[in-house]
Amino acid sequence: MTLTQPRRFISSLIRPGRYGRGVIVLLGLACVQLQAQESRPVYLPMIFHSEAHDLLTSACLNVKETIYSQPSWWQNSGAGASKPERAFKDVITAIQHKDRPGLLRLTHPDDSRNMKNFDQQAGAFFQQFEVLEIVGVPKAYEFDGLAVFFPRFRTQQGIFSVPFVFAAEDDGSFGFLPRRSQKVTFNLVNDWFDSAVGPGKSQTPTYCTNDDIKRATHKVLLAPYQGPGAAEASQLFLRGASFDAPNDLADLAAKVKARIDHMKAALGRGGIDEFAKDLTPEGAVRLKEWFAAADEKERAAYKTAITEQQPFFLFDLKALVVVYTRSPGGEVHVMYFTFIDNTLVWTNSSHVTVADAVFKRGPLNSAASGEKPFSSIVNK
Repeated sequence: MTLTQPRRFISSLIRPGRYGRGVIVLLGLACVQLQAQESRPVYLPMIFHSEAHDLLTSACLNVKETIYSQPSWWQNSGAGASKPERAFKDVITAIQHKDRPGLLRLTHPDDSRNMKNFDQQAGAFFQQFEVLEIVGVPKAYEFDGLAVFFPRFRTQQGIFSVPFVFAAEDDGSFGFLPRRSQKVTFNLVNDWFDSAVGPGKSQTPTYCTNDDIKRATHKVLLAPYQGPGAAEASQLFLRGASFDAPNDLADLAAKVKARIDHMKAALGRGGIDEFAKDLTPEGAVRLKEWFAAADEKERAAYKTAITEQQPFFLFDLKALVVVYTRSPGGEVHVMYFTFIDNTLVWTNSSHVTVADAVFKRGPLNSAASGEKPFSSIVNK
């Protein structure tokens, strides 16, 4: 019923320095390090990628954010530096000096086992750093056993940020991930950072408010982690309700049910044009193209799959409504609805994004499939 469109992958980047070895110098640098940074817990709003544009939602992920006021803090990090900070400094130094053995030693075992991939990544870093200049490393984030630094680089085309990702190892050290992380929470953090409201593009980035967190009825560990630094595990905060007992979301639940009933009725009349009006314009175009090429058996299966769905739970994420439905066989499905001129429309009907890894798979999918849907992740 869905088509996939994988997202792009960005590659990466620098320039370092050395620090003195004397005890007095180390103490001085440690003081500078402590004065030049501020760490705090923050809640990052999830960015939803619809077919047409990105939407800011009220789903909130908690992480630890560190802000560095000194542009070249990493060059002078000394005894007061954390393990991730020392790992970042060492990796940048190894890349700057084209030190392949050093970079291999600093790379996380998960990425260093495949030597062919490692050599490709290392070669790309060494080549790119010949033309890129690092102008600062203003922010870093820790969550779910990861530490992610966002250095800024200058090229002839302008300044941009690229994530450098480190993962905790069994001994508490942090290993470099040249190919990034596959954790869904990393994708959420990176999406927010690189969005129009994130630090990569905005001088005044948007964070979730205290009210967003207070209104959350559910919270879930998207990437359960038990290793070193497990205290930094992140949770996604959501506001939702069942259709049987919608409480404060009764009006929204009624609108969603009415929209789904309208979609079913449109399909029942046999045509596709009226049904397509309940989709985003982009989704409608793709559906009509598929419908024109499909045979009668495929069309009938599609109509049946839609008309059999029964909504049982929704999450109200302001610009986005996530609706969980169940087919007669008990299978759980997810539909996304957004607003166009205050009217709900089915969104991403044939478009796959990071949101699918959040809502259609993993812990949220498991919570939806329980005897009492989502009761295991109620925010008490």
